[in-house]
Amino acid sequence: MKKIIIIFLTLFAFQGFAQEVSSQYDKIGKFNKGLAIVWKNGHCGILSQDGREIVKPTYDKISSFGNDALAYTTRDGKMGLLNMEGRIIAPNIYESISGFKGSFAITRKNGLAGMINKQGKVLIENKYEKITIGKNNAIRAVKDGQEMMLDVKN
Repeated sequence: MKKIIIIFLTLFAFQGFAQEVSSQYDKIGKFNKGLAIVWKNGHCGILSQDGREIVKPTYDKISSFGNDALAYTTRDGKMGLLNMEGRIIAPNIYESISGFKGSFAITRKNGLAGMINKQGKVLIENKYEKITIGKNNAIRAVKDGQEMMLDVKN
């Protein structure tokens, strides 16, 4: 009988917690890797499984976290990146950010290509018409119609 009472009280406490958290948001997504995307007043943020708000609902969109523990964010039409702790890895200043190939992602800003790493460090400024990542991380870029190879230090 004691066990039944303890189980009942535990479930009742969790139900109260869930109702309290869910009343703060318009929608709560499914938890994945201990985090869920939440929506409030048309914006989204991130909530931990224990109810902590990791990221306030200020973004237009947040992707699910990938295997690299990064999520793509969109705010006012610009893209950025967050890590699972809610730290901004890349600010929302890019028109686009490609998927990572190894440690590198190609960014577009003001119509020009650049490159960042998974820590958000700008490796190549956005001043090229095109950047491609080839085999063995060979970086090719085009500027003023001229193709060149770039040496990138991570």
